[in-house]
Amino acid sequence: MADKGPFLTSCIIFYLSIGAAIFQILEEPNWKSATDEYILQKENILKNYACLTEESLDEILEIVSEAAGQGVTITGDKQRNSWDWANSVIFASTIVTTIGFGNVAPKTKGGRVFCILYGLCGIPLCLVWISQLGSFFGDRAKRLSQVLIRKGVSVKKVQLICTALFLLWGLLVHLVIPPFVFMSMEGWSYLDGLYFSFITLTTVGFGDYVAGVNPNIQYPRLYRVFAELWIYMGLAWLSLFFSWNVHMVVEAHKVLKKRRHRHRHYDEEPNSVEEKHNPEVRRSVIDIFNFLSKEEEDYGTVIKAIGSTANNLQPANNINRSKSCSDILANNIQTLDQSPRHRRMISISEVFINAIAGADKQENEVRLIIQESNGDTEPAQCVRADNEKDSCASDSETEGITFTVPTKDAMEEESVQHPDGGGTRFTISKVVDVKLLMDKDEKG
Repeated sequence: MADKGPFLTSCIIFYLSIGAAIFQILEEPNWKSATDEYILQKENILKNYACLTEESLDEILEIVSEAAGQGVTITGDKQRNSWDWANSVIFASTIVTTIGFGNVAPKTKGGRVFCILYGLCGIPLCLVWISQLGSFFGDRAKRLSQVLIRKGVSVKKVQLICTALFLLWGLLVHLVIPPFVFMSMEGWSYLDGLYFSFITLTTVGFGDYVAGVNPNIQYPRLYRVFAELWIYMGLAWLSLFFSWNVHMVVEAHKVLKKRRHRHRHYDEEPNSVEEKHNPEVRRSVIDIFNFLSKEEEDYGTVIKAIGSTANNLQPANNINRSKSCSDILANNIQTLDQSPRHRRMISISEVFINAIAGADKQENEVRLIIQESNGDTEPAQCVRADNEKDSCASDSETEGITFTVPTKDAMEEESVQHPDGGGTRFTISKVVDVKLLMDKDEKG
C-alpha cells in the first residue's frame, strides 16, 4: 500500500479538481440566475403591496424558512406529520443505511443524542445484513451456473451468461424501470426519477427528491413498503456491483502486467523453455463472486495464523532447565549436552589425549623391538635400585589417561635461568632415543 498511496492520492485530488471545475461550469450560472430571479420577485412583491416594507417582508421570509427547517409544510392547507410511526420507520432506515436524505432531522437534544447511539449500533448491523443479502444473490448465480453446466454449456459461456444476467437484472430492476414508477406516482420526469434512484442507492441522499413525502398526493398503502424493499435490494446489488467492478479492474491490471513481463522476458531470453499448461479440470459450478470469499491477509489474520501454529507445536519431552528455557517450544531447538565454552575445552583436551595415546603406542612398539633383539620373550620388568626411585619407565594412570615417563638414564635435565636472574619452574629434559643406543652397542 505504501507504493500505491501517493499515486491514489494524486488520482483522488485530480478527480476532485476535475469534478469541481465541471460542476462549477454547469451549476454556477443557474445559481446566479436563481439569485437574480429571487431579487426580482422580492421587488415585485414590494411594488404590488405598497403597505409592505422590505423589513416586514424579510421577517416573513425568515419565519417561513424556520418553519420549513422544522419540517412544516409551508405551501397549501394540508400538513404532513413527519414523525408518525410510518415516517419514523423511514427515517430510521435512512440512518442505518447511511442515506440520510436530510429533509427530516431530529431537532431536540434528546433526539440527536439517541440518533448518535442508534446509528452506532444500527449501521454495522445493516451493513452485515446487506452483505448477507448480496451473498444470497451470489448463491443464486452459482445455482444457475450448475444448471447450465449440467446442460453441457461451456465454462466461458456460463461466465458470460451469469455476468450478463447480473448486470441486466440490476440495471433494469434498480435503475431503468423505477423512474417510470416515480413518474406515475410522484409526477417527476424520467431524468428526475433516474437521478433519485442513483442518489438513493449510492447512499448519497441529498434530500432534494424524496419519494412518498408529498402531502398533496394520496399514496397507496404498499407504495412506501415496496420503496423500502427496493432500496435494500438495490443497496445489496450496488455493493456487489462495485466490488465486482473493482475486482475486474484489478484482475485486468494483473493480466496486462503479466503480459508485459512475459513479453519483456521473451525479448531478453528468446530461447527460453515454453511453459507447460496443465490440463484444465472441468468444473461443476461457476462463481463470479468468488473474490468475496477470499480472506484478506492483514495484521489480524497474520497474528491468528502465528498463534494457531504455536498452539499446534508440542513441547519436547524430558527437557532440562539447564539445557533450554522452559518457555520456548523445543521442537526446532537442538539440545546441547555442554555449553559452547565447555565443548571447546573438551575438544582441546581430546587433541592432547590423542597425541599421548599415539606416543604410548610408539613406545610399546619400541619395547617389543628391544625384547625381540635381546631374545627375551617375557615382558620387561622394572629394575628398582636401593634408596633410589624407579629406574624404569613407570606408568601412572590419572582419570583413565596413561602417561609414560622415560628412565633417568635416558633423560638429561637442564634447568633454565630466568632472564632477570631469578629462578624458574621450567626444566628442559633431553630424551635419548633407546633404539639409537642399541644400534651403537651392537656395532661396538
